[in-house]
Amino acid sequence: MTRDALPVTGTILDEIVAARAEELDRVQCAVSLDGVRDAAEKAKPALDFRAALARPGISLIAEMKRSSPSGGELRPDLDPAAMAQTYVNAGAAALSVLTEPFYFKGGMADLRAAGDVARTHAVPVLEKDFVFDEYQVYEARANGADAILLIVAILDDARLDALHQLAHELGMSALVEVFDEEELEGAMKIDPPILGVNNRNLKTLETSLAHFEKIAPRVADERILVAESGMKNGADVKRMSDAGADAVLVGEALMRAGEGTGSLASQLLDGDQ
Repeated sequence: MTRDALPVTGTILDEIVAARAEELDRVQCAVSLDGVRDAAEKAKPALDFRAALARPGISLIAEMKRSSPSGGELRPDLDPAAMAQTYVNAGAAALSVLTEPFYFKGGMADLRAAGDVARTHAVPVLEKDFVFDEYQVYEARANGADAILLIVAILDDARLDALHQLAHELGMSALVEVFDEEELEGAMKIDPPILGVNNRNLKTLETSLAHFEKIAPRVADERILVAESGMKNGADVKRMSDAGADAVLVGEALMRAGEGTGSLASQLLDGDQ
């Protein structure tokens, strides 16, 4: 699978993808595609990410990351295992772990550490990265991911379909993320069971909860619909739930909460704080 179809428009999103492409070349020098494929096929079976989000009420995908382009430094001293335990204790349906190393300061070690804790509680883990190559899908599974993120903005139709199929062949789910109507139309071509609508424009980093409210009515009810980004409290989560979200993905607010992270995660599920 070649990378020549990656868009080049000079946005922060393009910078991140370009950096990941260079890093991926270095990673593959250390571990071949055959090697990572073999490791993925020997990994423990993935947990059911979709089923975890389909339970009654709003589900929380609690995210961990050390920094972000929009938020700067968030939790530079992040302990992924301890944070995973905090999230599980607070009632998170699933975890999201940033593994992008340059802009989010993550890595596969974070995914493994969080996953080891989450798995003991049967809580699935989403590997959050900018995935555009089959190597990354195998790498996620080899390191214990139960689901991966596929961002429509960085994938052409053929690549989106191929990576989505590969994830499912490996027993993983895929959260297919869109921002606008055009991307939603592209996503619908592969009929994804789980669809995320990002309230943050990854090209400008502008964020608005009204964005989910605009896109959600265009999504069929049988899909698991995830609202991503911009939620800071229970009222925001309730707003997304009222607009049709089955689950919410929250990271920055939780990372900024310090010792109150677990309490805030619980409040998000209460929906009235």
